Amino acid sequence: MPRACFKTLLAGAVLALAVPAHAELTFSDPWLRAVPPVSPTMAGYVTLNNTGEDTVTITGVSTPVAGHTMLHDVETAADGSRRMVHLHHLEIPAGDSVVLAPGDKHLMLMKLTQVPAPGDKVDICFHLNGGQDACAAFPVKRASQSDG
Repeated sequence: MPRACFKTLLAGAVLALAVPAHAELTFSDPWLRAVPPVSPTMAGYVTLNNTGEDTVTITGVSTPVAGHTMLHDVETAADGSRRMVHLHHLEIPAGDSVVLAPGDKHLMLMKLTQVPAPGDKVDICFHLNGGQDACAAFPVKRASQSDG
C-alpha cells in the first residue's frame, strides 16, 4: 500500500474515533392535561429517555399552540409551601431517563394560541444543546385517562 493511502486511512480512523456518538432522545407516554377552552396554560408530561452514549442537554421547548413553553420543577419551601421554578436546561445522562410528571418536573405551555381538546395531538419539540431538536406528538387527555 502506498504511504499516502496509509496516512489517509489512518487519519480517517483517528477522526472517526474522535467524533462522539450522537445522543438519542426518545419519548415514553407523552401527554398533555386537558384544560377548559378558556385556559391560557396547560401542563405536559413524558418520560425522556437518553438511549445514546452522550449526555443530552435540553435547552428549551416549543410548540405551535403556545406563545411560550418552559420546563418547570416544583420546589418545597421550609414552611411546606410549593412553587414552580423554571428549569433553564435539563441534563439526561447517557442511558438514563428523566420523568416529567404531575407534582414534579413538567412542561408548561403558556399563552396558548389555541386550546387543544381531549383527543387532539400537539407537536412539541425539545431543543438540544448543539442545535438539534427532538419532537413528539403529545395526545391531550383528561387526568383520569392518563392513569392507564
